[in-house]
Amino acid sequence: MTSNELKHKAKLQEWALTVQECRSSGKPVKQWCIENKIKATTYYRWEREILGTAGKNRNKPERSGTAVFAELPAQIKQYRQVSEQSATLHIGNVSIDIYSGMEAELLKTLLEAVR
Repeated sequence: MTSNELKHKAKLQEWALTVQECRSSGKPVKQWCIENKIKATTYYRWEREILGTAGKNRNKPERSGTAVFAELPAQIKQYRQVSEQSATLHIGNVSIDIYSGMEAELLKTLLEAVR
């Protein structure tokens, strides 16, 4: 797995938490995005990608164009911004950004993928 693929996978996991937080807030997406300083277009792009990824892991829908929804697992809410980056780990030509409060399991997965 390339470093870009690792970064994308980490970002996808981070956005899965963000989408779950938005959906469980009970607020309209646009209102939630404004309150959390996230562009709605960015939110919807990641939501589509997350749902698309979930759809690839399930049986194909009966017809093309059918939406597939997946329940996201409940996890601890994590708030982080790029400015909160604690450290960057360099292994060969791969860099992993480490954030305060980053789950050990995610870091372990990233390190195993680099090997």
